[in-house]
Amino acid sequence: MSEAALTARPRRVALKGLPASAFQHPLDRQATDNLKKIKGFDWLAAKFVEYGIERIQYVTHIGGGIRVSPWQMPRLYAMLRECCDILDVAEPELYVMQGGVNAYTSGHNHPFIVLETGLLELMDEEEEMAVIAHELGHIKCGHVLYKTMARGFKPLLELAGKATLGIGTLVGSGVEAGLVAWDRRSELSADRAALLVMQEARVCVSMLMKLAGGTVRHVEGLSPEQFLNQARAYKEGLDQSMSDRFYRFLANMGATHPFAVERARMLDEWAGGPEYLGILTGNYLRQDLPAPLPPCPNPACAQPVTADMIFCGACGTPLRPH
Repeated sequence: MSEAALTARPRRVALKGLPASAFQHPLDRQATDNLKKIKGFDWLAAKFVEYGIERIQYVTHIGGGIRVSPWQMPRLYAMLRECCDILDVAEPELYVMQGGVNAYTSGHNHPFIVLETGLLELMDEEEEMAVIAHELGHIKCGHVLYKTMARGFKPLLELAGKATLGIGTLVGSGVEAGLVAWDRRSELSADRAALLVMQEARVCVSMLMKLAGGTVRHVEGLSPEQFLNQARAYKEGLDQSMSDRFYRFLANMGATHPFAVERARMLDEWAGGPEYLGILTGNYLRQDLPAPLPPCPNPACAQPVTADMIFCGACGTPLRPH
């Protein structure tokens, strides 16, 4: 047995009380803000919940897939539990269904993750866990309603159009473009969540590489390092001229995910930056702890005070106007 096989993997750090804002990608935040500003978006989102489309999707999956549990595919369930513990996310349901190289999350009120069999055949165990962590990142960031809408938008528009004599269809055309743009950028935050769970960039890059073009037959010939070199060359080559940047924009239009090489490059850059390292060392505002008490307004005192206090207990300074 090799020396590497005898070396125990360092225990992953649990990120208790981690808020999504600590790692959410700026492009994701910007796209979310833009989406909410589109006229009619809130109305369509309410209609989506009202018509029960997400419930239809849930029933489809519990009837057509295998639910993962401690007694059914326990190895996958153990991965789910560890991912939930690290990201501090409530455990969603996890299903395996026949399909291609794909995984997704659905169910705003009752979130669940689906792994398709083609993906499980292609990924190794660490990469499978990275995929689960990525999907949990969507739940952590509050993406699930919009993600579910993105997949069920066409039938939603048809229902809304019939219910409003065509007005819903007109409103929906603008929302659809914003939803597609948001859908792409939300993946960047979920990639960061995968890295925060795995705490090893190579695993996440390898997972993205296989999504881009991995095959079971050629898996031994794949190199995450070469894929990263490709990603860096892609950016450097296409950032040389305005026309190349425009062509890259056109190539991405309508896609639900950014190019895998771009995702790998962005993740690699974030892994080497202070924000990621700071989170791993606990440098974030924990959402599971009470907010710190405000200080006494007397600079010479500055002791914590509570809202029900009339005078500072330490120095007697009045805290409310008389």
